[in-house]
Amino acid sequence: MGYFTTDTVGLILAFLNTLTFLLLLYLFMQLVGVPDSRVFKALDRIFSPVLAPVRRLLDRWRFDASPLILAAVLQLIVLAVRKNWL
Repeated sequence: MGYFTTDTVGLILAFLNTLTFLLLLYLFMQLVGVPDSRVFKALDRIFSPVLAPVRRLLDRWRFDASPLILAAVLQLIVLAVRKNWL
């Protein structure tokens, strides 16, 4: 069952996959330590409001896993859409 970006489901899946990629890029840049980069600052402005509730739940962890958790949730939504669960 293939989806193309010309139909609505394909566009939603492409958007969710793009968000997942950007979250993983944000996580990588955070781990490497590039806080002065324009790309990192832009991604931080985009994702900080979404990641704030997850960060409050995980405030005791040494590693900020909130982007990884949000990326996993996004991929679960992608899986649910592909399986027609939603």
